[in-house]
Amino acid sequence: MKRGIFNKYVDYICQEMNVKRAQLFSKNRTTRVSTARFLLYSICYQRPMTIVQIVDLMAENGYDIARSGVEYGIKKYENTEDVDVDYFIDTAAKACETESLYV
Repeated sequence: MKRGIFNKYVDYICQEMNVKRAQLFSKNRTTRVSTARFLLYSICYQRPMTIVQIVDLMAENGYDIARSGVEYGIKKYENTEDVDVDYFIDTAAKACETESLYV
């Protein structure tokens, strides 16, 4: 069930951030790709998904990351004062929410 929701979030983030799925799950550390990854963690965590679930779903897609890496990404945008980031996270969650109810 969480896999379907996760994949909807991945598709949305890739589209909006202009990042290819392969880039998102690669060890690419460019700002654009790592920001997309961190936003994915944040959206999933707000779903709510556990950090372990996020780590497992990332691994299923070929991206091995430790729990601490996901926690770092979530914290990076958790208390941000950037309204654009908050808006993006809320918009992504809402855009995928109605579709996810039936997955």
